[in-house]
Amino acid sequence: MTDAPPRPGEVRPGGPDDDIPPPPRHLAPRPSPGGPRGPRGGDGDDEGGGGGGGGGDDDHRGRWAVPVLLLLVAAGSAAGAMVLDQEDTTTEVGTGAAVTTPVLSARRVPELVAEPVARRRLDADLDAWLAASPADTCLVVEDAGQHVYEHNPTAPLTGASTQKLLTATALLLALGPDARLETTAVAASAPANGVVAGDLFVVGGGDSLLATPAWRDHFTRDGRAINDVDGLARAIVDAGVTRIDGGIVGDGTRYDDVRYHPAWPRRFFDQDVVGPIDALMTNDGFAAFPPTGEGDAATVPAADPGADAARVLTEGLRARGVTVAGEPRAGRAPEGAVPVASLPSLTVREMVAEMLNQSDNETAEAAIKEVGRTAAGEGSWTAGAQAATQLLTDAGVQLENVAIVDGSGLSIENDLTCNTLVDVLTREETGPVIREGLSVAGETGTLAEPWDGTAADGRLRAKTGTLRNATALAGEIDLNQGGVVRFAYVANVPGPNEVTSQGVGLTGLAELLMQYPRGVDVAQLVPAEPQPPRG
Repeated sequence: MTDAPPRPGEVRPGGPDDDIPPPPRHLAPRPSPGGPRGPRGGDGDDEGGGGGGGGGDDDHRGRWAVPVLLLLVAAGSAAGAMVLDQEDTTTEVGTGAAVTTPVLSARRVPELVAEPVARRRLDADLDAWLAASPADTCLVVEDAGQHVYEHNPTAPLTGASTQKLLTATALLLALGPDARLETTAVAASAPANGVVAGDLFVVGGGDSLLATPAWRDHFTRDGRAINDVDGLARAIVDAGVTRIDGGIVGDGTRYDDVRYHPAWPRRFFDQDVVGPIDALMTNDGFAAFPPTGEGDAATVPAADPGADAARVLTEGLRARGVTVAGEPRAGRAPEGAVPVASLPSLTVREMVAEMLNQSDNETAEAAIKEVGRTAAGEGSWTAGAQAATQLLTDAGVQLENVAIVDGSGLSIENDLTCNTLVDVLTREETGPVIREGLSVAGETGTLAEPWDGTAADGRLRAKTGTLRNATALAGEIDLNQGGVVRFAYVANVPGPNEVTSQGVGLTGLAELLMQYPRGVDVAQLVPAEPQPPRG
C-alpha cells in the first residue's frame, strides 16, 4: 500500500532530500518655493516678492494650489477604492446619459484607485494561503521596486538550495559575468620534438564543470552543462606533444584539501548527494557512475579528485595516440613550470546558470571556495563564506539575520531571509544574470517535471530549495494582466519533521501571484470620453 499524498500544511516525519539535484505610489514632488519663476522684473533682491511675473501673494497661492488639488483627488480616489473593493461586481461603463469626467475625478489618476484595492486583495489572498504553512515561514512579494506583501521578511531561516542565489551573486561580484577559469597543462621544461621530459602537470583553476560527455549523459534531467575535458587533451596534442616520459599529475592546490564540509550530515556522503570538492576535478569528483538514464544509484566518489582528473586526461591522451609512460597521480606543479596548453572554462554567467537551473551542488561549493581564493587569497569554505559576506555587504545587499556557511545550502546552519532573496533577485548589477539562469516551470531544470502542466507552466522562473526540514521558492512570475512580480518564500519545520512543496501548496502561491492585481482593470478607470451635448 502506498502512502497517501500529504494534505496542505501536513508535517511528516523525515524523508529524502527531494530537491537535491538529480537524483503605496509616490506622487510627483511639487516645485520648491525657490524654483523656476517668470522673467525677473528688475535687479532687486530675490528674497520676498521681488521677482517679476509671480511674486508675493501670487507665489504663496501657487504653492498651496497643488497640494490642495492632490488632497481632493486622493479623497476621491479613496472613495473610488471603497466602491471598487466590492468583490467581483462590475458595472458597464459609458452607457446611459452623456458623461464628461470632472477635473477632480479619481478617474484622472486610475492607479491611485486601483493600487490600494489590489494590495488589500493580495493581502487577503496570501494571508489565507499562508494558513497551510508552518510557523517558521517568510514571504515577500515585490512589484516595480516596492514590497507589496511581507510576512516575516527578516526571519532567519534555512533556505536550502535558494542559498545558491547568494553564492551566485557573490561569484558575479568577485569575478564578473564574462570571466573564465583556466585549467592549464605545464611541464618543468618545454616539450622538445614533441616529447615532454618528465611529468605533465594539470593545474586546476576551479572549473567545476570539467567533465566527460558520458557524465552529462547519465543524468535523467536534461540540460546539464559541461566543459568537455577532451578539449584539454586536444589542446595538448595541438601543442605538438606526442609522448610524455612521465605521467599526468593532477594539481588541485588552488583550494584546500577539505573535500566535504564538516557541517554536512553524513548521509550526504553516503548518498552521493555531493562529490568531493577540489580545484581540479572531473565529473563532479566522481570516479565511477552508472550508464545513461540510471541516475546516481551507483556513483563512486574519487578518493582524490585531482588524481582522478589526471586519470581521465591520461585516457583521453592515449585515445589520441599520445604515449604516456607513467601512471596518473596527484601532486603540485613545480615553481616556474612552462605552460604547454590550457582549457578555459565556460563563462561565469554560464556557470551561474548551471548552478541555479540544475541546482548543481558541486558548482556552488567550488564557487564559494573560488570567491575565497579570489577575494581573500584562500580557497576554503571559511574564507569563501567570509569573503562572500563582505562582497554582498559592500554591494548593499540586505544581510540582516543572514549567515553563510556553504555555497549550496546543504547545511542547515545557513541562515537567510526572504528580504535577502528578493534583494539579490532584483539588484541592478547582478540580478539580470541571476534571473536569466533560473529554471522555467514545466520547461527546464528543477522546475521542468514538477511544474509541467500547471498554471505557471512557462511563466514562472525560480530557484527551488528542499531539505527534509525546509522548502523554498524564489524567483519571478508573469502576471495575467502583464508585467512580473518577484518573490521569495521559505518554510522550515523542526527536525525530524518534514515539509514539502506539495504540503504547503506552492503551485497555489504561483496562481495567486499571477492574478495580481486581482479584480482591478485600470483600463475601466480611465477618464470617460467627452460626449456631445444633447438637444
